[in-house]
Amino acid sequence: MKELRCIVFTESEVINAIIDRRRRLHEPLPEGTVRGLTFKNDGNVETTVKVEDDYGTDRSITLREPEVAAALISWCMNRRIPMPADSDKHLQVIKNGLTLMITMNFNKPAKLVTDDGETPAVKRAKARPR
Repeated sequence: MKELRCIVFTESEVINAIIDRRRRLHEPLPEGTVRGLTFKNDGNVETTVKVEDDYGTDRSITLREPEVAAALISWCMNRRIPMPADSDKHLQVIKNGLTLMITMNFNKPAKLVTDDGETPAVKRAKARPR
């Protein structure tokens, strides 16, 4: 069995997430004013950030899916939106909006936890003499 969660982002949320991530990585967007986003979905989502400088020159950049997905995941984590680590995450364009699709697989073996909150493996490791 699998569970699918979808988080739909507004254009301004996507732009803010991209700008925030690129600043942290010291890879700023080109100088100018962000005029919007466009998406291309041909198996992988490409996001074009439309940037126009002060002289009207188009300085737009195209970002691949992994970079945009990482920016959105980071944006969610900074806002304490739960992000399951053991899940598949990918982007989809739905009605001209960007959606983060999170698929969790429940067919994995259960991780046993005892009453005190420790897994059996942790208990065994603590019990071993050093």
